[in-house]
Amino acid sequence: MKASTSLSLAAALLQLASAAFAQDVLKVSPATNKVLVENQYVRVLQSTFKPGAKEPMHTHPAGWYYVTKAGTLKVTYASGKVETWTPKVGEQAWMDGEEAHSAENTGKTTLQYVLVEVKAAPTRTPN
Repeated sequence: MKASTSLSLAAALLQLASAAFAQDVLKVSPATNKVLVENQYVRVLQSTFKPGAKEPMHTHPAGWYYVTKAGTLKVTYASGKVETWTPKVGEQAWMDGEEAHSAENTGKTTLQYVLVEVKAAPTRTPN
């Protein structure tokens, strides 16, 4: 096997292993995440990325986010896909659960957002 093929295979296996062990963002990156509220239905996080801040590979369940400080975040997915997210203050959206990814503030400003992670949602029954 050629050296370049071996290196490519090793890199792919390492990436798959990282994805398999991706964890809860609060466990792997408590420095960038603060719990604002947690109960049996939701966990509300305030995520703050100072310039250069990084989060290792992690996942999120489905939820909603609201950006409180604009910035630039490089997001690298376990699949190898890389995206740059440049949200503005007030941006908000629903997001489905995400595949494992890492994140890094590559900008010059602090990026901050509130993330509401959904655990379960009760259904009321009529009386």
